[in-house]
Amino acid sequence: MGLGQVALILGVVALVLGGSGLAIALTHAGPAGGKGVQGAQGPPGPGAVVKQGFNDNTTTLTGTCGYYPGSNISFSVSSPGTFVVTASVVILVDHVLGNYTFYTLSLTNASVPCNPDLNNFVEGDWSGALPSGDLFPDYSLVQSFQVGIAGTYTFGIIGDQSGGTDPTSFYFASVVGMFYPS
Repeated sequence: MGLGQVALILGVVALVLGGSGLAIALTHAGPAGGKGVQGAQGPPGPGAVVKQGFNDNTTTLTGTCGYYPGSNISFSVSSPGTFVVTASVVILVDHVLGNYTFYTLSLTNASVPCNPDLNNFVEGDWSGALPSGDLFPDYSLVQSFQVGIAGTYTFGIIGDQSGGTDPTSFYFASVVGMFYPS
């Protein structure tokens, strides 16, 4: 008998033994374990707090920083922690051939001055070479905010149109915020 035939026979034996072991494991339960002791329930964990909002009102961006009304979400929290706020934003640019447009969008804590450059931000830049028509660019924003004390905090979308002449507006947005106590 050659080496290849021996290997084949050993392979078949291994398959039969493996199948038998699997059949025994599936049809025979092991011994029952002892019953554990139930202790007192601990205090609830801090848990995350979630808020969300949606806005579909058009608001024009101007040369100065402004809030997207209706995009704000507010939290009242009883401890320090971290907020994580995400937003999906669609902008409407009423573009005209030859016009150039530049804008900046961001998330912010409403208790600080309006400035899109203070946090993570996105910028839109539309060349005058593009043909006339409505443009609907969409953006995703994510920002975390640390707070050291309990209180009420409001977050929202801000933006400005710092260049160009195309009328540019917030078109709609969805905002979700989570608070993680520390």
